[in-house]
Amino acid sequence: MVTLHLLRHGKAKSAPEFADIELPLAERGRSESDRMGRLLAVCDAQPDLILCSSAQRARETLAGVLPHLGGTYRVKVEEQLYTFDTAPVYDQLRQVPQAESSVLLVGHNPALEILTAELSADGTPSALRQLAIEFPTCALATIEFNFEDWAVLVPQTGRLIRLAIPDALDQWYCNEARDR
Repeated sequence: MVTLHLLRHGKAKSAPEFADIELPLAERGRSESDRMGRLLAVCDAQPDLILCSSAQRARETLAGVLPHLGGTYRVKVEEQLYTFDTAPVYDQLRQVPQAESSVLLVGHNPALEILTAELSADGTPSALRQLAIEFPTCALATIEFNFEDWAVLVPQTGRLIRLAIPDALDQWYCNEARDR
């Protein structure tokens, strides 16, 4: 079994003087990143591999999450993940070594929202409800798969077990307890 955590970057500053790839996080984005890092710790999510977009806001989101992660992990910042399309994300995931059973990917919408919907054959009621509503900045989706080789990753093979958003973490904790 493998697990994929998809984390959309935190809220970026509106700064016309920066190119899109260079946009830094807003204060709200830094706070969101910290909160989602704490959630990953509470959920005992210990990725073996972290894949991150090369965009400044994605790298800053990851910096806010890392202090909360335990265990040993590798971090790879990938230019191909600075995308709004799912195809390059699928390509990156299918190249993950089989030994890496848990992956955290920090990236962008609409790619992550579409990918979450495409990969999820089913899921917990609260996660599926949230996916139908929105996938806002710093949303964290966790999908489990019943295979061990990332190379076979195709749509409709996963189970969406979690979709948490920073503004509704208290509600998420209640839904998580109910869905168990």
